Amino acid sequence: MTQNRTTIKDIARECGVSLSTVSLVLNDNPRIGEKTRQKVQEAVRRHSYQPNHQARGLASKSSRIMSVVVPNLSHVFSDVYFGEILNGVHERASESDYKLLIDVANEKFLANQDYVNIIRARRADGMLFVASSIHDNYLRDVEQAQLPVMLVNHYYPNSKLSYVTVDYRQSAQRAAEHLLSLGHKRIGLIAGTNTYTGLDFRDAFLTYCRQKGLTEQDLPWVEGGPYWSQEDGFAAAGKLLEQYPGLTAIMAANDRMAMGAISCAAGRGLRVPQDLSVMGVDDIPSAPFTSPALTTIKHDLSEVGRRSFDRLLAIFKKEADSHQEVLPVELVVRESTGPAPQQA
Repeated sequence: MTQNRTTIKDIARECGVSLSTVSLVLNDNPRIGEKTRQKVQEAVRRHSYQPNHQARGLASKSSRIMSVVVPNLSHVFSDVYFGEILNGVHERASESDYKLLIDVANEKFLANQDYVNIIRARRADGMLFVASSIHDNYLRDVEQAQLPVMLVNHYYPNSKLSYVTVDYRQSAQRAAEHLLSLGHKRIGLIAGTNTYTGLDFRDAFLTYCRQKGLTEQDLPWVEGGPYWSQEDGFAAAGKLLEQYPGLTAIMAANDRMAMGAISCAAGRGLRVPQDLSVMGVDDIPSAPFTSPALTTIKHDLSEVGRRSFDRLLAIFKKEADSHQEVLPVELVVRESTGPAPQQA
């Protein structure tokens, strides 16, 4: 006959304590006396008891789950950008003995108002919104609900929502400084304009270059498409090179679009960087292994994920009211950028 699995009620009954006391011990709460703590821990070891999250949450008011929401994009879970961020989130969640509940912000998610109901129903302690777009106006409802949430590598203008993001304006300036220092005076920009951080990068890049003497005609830009993908970068680079054949450099708003631009240039018989410099943003793991190796602005996306989880957990525990943090970036020079070619 199969033996019934030991439950938290069995542990509490055997030790002569309440369910909440067992939960407090399992959560290492210092309120429990050492004698009671040892008694419960011995019973747990004796029965090889494995606590579930609901039981542990009885006293701590914690589900031991954090919700993660990603944009409703095609193949979002195979996207290296989101993968790097989620890697950092998962690392911290695991260290904190948390599980992750991952959702896509699709029509059903929005219609059910899961962006607030998941927390209200205590299915999760807080919610991390990864790289939401400028169209995600439901974040206003999130702000008004005053729940423990964190925006991950983006922000929502004119709101008090907490966020951790890299400095996209600093990224733009570092990139512009690098290309200008190489003598480039005709630079095409492949921009991502469906996020506020993407808009920040575009505007800061164009503004800095103009301050250094380049004109609007020297700085054509095109939209990189909704997915910021290699396909989008390939198509955008084709538009730039077709309409502005005098370009000596292309600045892409992320590495994948830069890789697409390099492929497009090669297909047109252009050598990178001898004929055309190409630069990206993020420094994803494959960036050093492109041909040529990609010059980029390093964004530590895993660290963004780690810090976002840590800061959200602090907010849930009421150790902080809110948190808004901008992380520094780093220029990584490789082989895809070089001196501007001499114009005929």
